[in-house]
Amino acid sequence: MNELIAKRYAKALMECSSSKELKAQLGALEVLKKALSTPELSEIIRSPLIRGEKKFELLVAPLKKKIDPKLYNLLHLMSEKGRLDLLPDLAEILAFELKKESNRFEGIVDADDALDKGEIKRLEKILKRFSGAEIRLEQRDKKSDGLHVAVEDLGLELSVSKSRIKADLLDFIQRAL
Repeated sequence: MNELIAKRYAKALMECSSSKELKAQLGALEVLKKALSTPELSEIIRSPLIRGEKKFELLVAPLKKKIDPKLYNLLHLMSEKGRLDLLPDLAEILAFELKKESNRFEGIVDADDALDKGEIKRLEKILKRFSGAEIRLEQRDKKSDGLHVAVEDLGLELSVSKSRIKADLLDFIQRAL
């Protein structure tokens, strides 16, 4: 439910802002999202005992000169409606929409051995051919029993497991005998 409401706010912001303005607004929203991750401030924002005006004065009003006026007005409206707790959702939706607009996404690769840049570039090319989007992969230090590639924003997940291949091969041999 909250995500649907946050999408409406994100749509309104996207309709009245250019992509350059949206990137700056996203930066400001990311800072606010990070601030809301602290337990004290999160508790204040979610508290029904504190009026929306006070929440706005505490969180957003000090940023009036530092953020875009459109974003400031949107945050003011959100505080009037008691929706400042939707800031993290709004930031995520706006980030996804900007990625979708530019058709560039990030993904993660987990492998049992470190992959060189050429192999990662080959994987990126294959994923681009498959999805039609520019995908930048980054390898994590997490070890895997084979290869695991995930691009969460696109819902792509590929996995090849050595133990699974071995089990399938043994099963095939047993059935052949």
